[in-house]
Amino acid sequence: MEQPFTEQREVNEAEVRLLESALKLFSEKGYEATSIREIIEGAGVTRPVLYYYFTNKEELFRRLLEPAIAEYTKALLNARESYSEVIGRLKAVARTTFAFAERNPQAVRLILQLYFSPPKCGLKLDKSIYRLRRFRFLEEIMQDGLDRAELAGGDAQSLALILIGMMDTFVTSKSYLPDTHLSGEVAEGLIDLFYYGACYKETPPSVLVSPFKYV
Repeated sequence: MEQPFTEQREVNEAEVRLLESALKLFSEKGYEATSIREIIEGAGVTRPVLYYYFTNKEELFRRLLEPAIAEYTKALLNARESYSEVIGRLKAVARTTFAFAERNPQAVRLILQLYFSPPKCGLKLDKSIYRLRRFRFLEEIMQDGLDRAELAGGDAQSLALILIGMMDTFVTSKSYLPDTHLSGEVAEGLIDLFYYGACYKETPPSVLVSPFKYV
């Protein structure tokens, strides 16, 4: 089972079981459809034990979501600093994104819920902060590429939106087709398609092959 994200501090076994149970249920059923009763039954504890560690269901969701996003953000920053050319940075970002989705499929489903199907009630998170953090990060890379004449065809915001849409389509599909492997090769092929375009070339730099096997 995927391990829940926890803060860097000592945690009790019952606390871990509650986080594991909540992660499984939130990722499978969604935040709103998951009840406190289901979480404590999955963890094998009582209601008072849950409220000893967590104020409410929202705090459980935060304890799972925020460390996951922090880990992903840190990995993106490390990827960017490892390369000087724009295409190298973009490939590192795509590899990092796909690797994170491979390691943490349940956490990714929580993030996708927050972005694309946010709870209508009971969960008070500033979703724009999480969306803008990654968008601004990619916008800076695109602007640097435009300034250095490594990119063209749109302004930095448009290019960032296009790439986010491409990557998120793969990550979202992965969440519904868990046996699919988002490899580093797929990530680099996606960036080559973004960077070089899909116009005909006798010797294309790469050929993107879909990892998804639809029956």
